[in-house]
Amino acid sequence: MHDCDVLVVGAGPVGATFALALARAPAAAQLRILLVEAQPAAALAEIPVQEPRALALSPRSRKLLERVGAWTPELAARACPYQTMEVWDRSTSGHVGFDSAEIHQPQLGHILGQQALVAALTAALRAQPNIVLRCPTVVTGIERLAGGGCGVRLGDELVRTALLVAADGPDSPVREHFGIATRRWDPEQRALIAVLRTERAHGHCARQWFAHSGPLAFLPLAGDRHQVAIVWSQDRAAAERLQGLSAEALAGELEIASEGALGALALAGESRWIPLRQHHADDYALPGVALLGDAAHVVHPLAGQGVNLGLADAEVLAAELAAGRERGLGVADPAALARYQRRRRPENLAMLAAMRGFKTLFGDTHLPVALLRAAGMAAFARLAPLKHLVMAAAAGERWTP
Repeated sequence: MHDCDVLVVGAGPVGATFALALARAPAAAQLRILLVEAQPAAALAEIPVQEPRALALSPRSRKLLERVGAWTPELAARACPYQTMEVWDRSTSGHVGFDSAEIHQPQLGHILGQQALVAALTAALRAQPNIVLRCPTVVTGIERLAGGGCGVRLGDELVRTALLVAADGPDSPVREHFGIATRRWDPEQRALIAVLRTERAHGHCARQWFAHSGPLAFLPLAGDRHQVAIVWSQDRAAAERLQGLSAEALAGELEIASEGALGALALAGESRWIPLRQHHADDYALPGVALLGDAAHVVHPLAGQGVNLGLADAEVLAAELAAGRERGLGVADPAALARYQRRRRPENLAMLAAMRGFKTLFGDTHLPVALLRAAGMAAFARLAPLKHLVMAAAAGERWTP
């Protein structure tokens, strides 16, 4: 006898969204879902609007959050919609612009602080009757049960579950416990995450500059048109030099890197450097076990797709488990887990390969390659049907001219 049907480790954006999506499916209404999270939860009102760790949510991701009850008016007020995106190659004259009006959409996506999203999801979890949230609670051990399923030790307590879902981050203890191998690629970069105050308003435009040492993204924030969240990926040697600068000198370097697009810049609040990495798990599912989000795959942040890939994992796994329940199958049905892996692994692997390709392409300083990049960006900008298809795919929408 299991103590719960599904036990999810990790109540970040991906784990929490999965639990809610499954719990709200009619066929899964009787499931007992337990969600455990090691970090204490914070209320939305306690979190600043301008967070340095910002997420770029696609329209598909926003719609999923609406369906699971997390996209409340309070959360929406903290999300900054962006209608346009500008991309430059700093080594050449290459430039591509995107506008949501071209694909008949009100926006390309929303920029939202990660902590705010987690807080809204936590509130939705606590309001869902068939979910129990234990937070903060640490997993201290995992074991296979003789009759099937897993035993998860929470302190001195052993909780038995039919299905164990790992949404516990890139260093996933659950993945490591079961010996699921990962293929790893080290981009040899670090990223600066910070909030900047800008002289000129951001105009609800997401901006990105590619340089041989790494890309820089300016993400517009809600509440103040003169503040943006940034992700500045730099090769390790460049990152070490920048880390030694004063806040004023670093802001000056950012003005140069952004080609003065938003005028004078100043750091606003906390900033930090984080190491970048990429990996992809060989398996997303084993008998009675499934991996979600960063536990299964980590991609370079240059396209801002990490959270969207993870939320798509959550949506698909919940849908496959609910479909199995409709057919009278168990919640850990092997066929449902296999379908989840078959649907998600190719898309995630393709994105990871694309990000590696972008880094290699824009990191090449040879003149012929630079000229080829510029020509390619110019051709892409002129090919409206292809550009519209790419924009719609990034938004999670089907493009119909």
